[in-house]
Amino acid sequence: MMMNSEHIGRYPFTVEPFSEDYKGRLSWGFLGNHLLRCASLHAGSHGFGYDEMQETRHVWVLSRLVVELEEMPRTGDKYTVETWVSAIYRQFNDRLFAITGESGRVFGYGHSVWALIDMDSRQPMELEALPDGGFSSAVTDRKIPIKGPGRIRVKNTIPDCTLTARYSDLDINRHVNSIRYIEMMLDLFPKSLFDSHRVKRMEVAYSAEAYFGDRLSFFKDDGEDGSYAVEVRKQDGTPVVKAVITFDKEA
Repeated sequence: MMMNSEHIGRYPFTVEPFSEDYKGRLSWGFLGNHLLRCASLHAGSHGFGYDEMQETRHVWVLSRLVVELEEMPRTGDKYTVETWVSAIYRQFNDRLFAITGESGRVFGYGHSVWALIDMDSRQPMELEALPDGGFSSAVTDRKIPIKGPGRIRVKNTIPDCTLTARYSDLDINRHVNSIRYIEMMLDLFPKSLFDSHRVKRMEVAYSAEAYFGDRLSFFKDDGEDGSYAVEVRKQDGTPVVKAVITFDKEA
């Protein structure tokens, strides 16, 4: 399959003063939501965006997200998010991202997996059954140099903390926002770690939805080579999110 650049969405951003962390880098919350926004815009440009899917009572649900960074954009940096669909297989599609700056500067890459859910039955749709084959005509054979999602296991049975899902955690679908989990999980780590390290890779697997008032417990395994596995569970033990967060020492 040849790469068709017309099927790659390109969306420019600037790191504004209100969007960084305390070290002047774009926050993970802003980066994550920018990626999801670009995914929605790109889907919309092919007739399968949020508004179009609402009309047929369907919604895109994020199943996996991997983001691996060489560096995080800093205050004032201009950067572009490129996104495209790289594969469709039954009920899921792979959507890739490239995050680049001026003069060919590469900030990082992303790999995501999505399902289209029927809002009434809560069952995933067969994507190839969408009108005109759905995204089939837009699949682009452009690769990225990072590993895709893998299996995540967390052994710890004692929670680091327990939180209750509140108003500011919810998105338009009335469940906890996918990127909000990333912010919650990063808050498990001490500031001293962020003083000397950066998050190089974030790998997240979403398995269930959490709603207002749900009690969420966070379990963490300290791994090797700067990697930590985290699992979020509801009060009844239902797994909601798992992640592997990899830190790298600042240069």
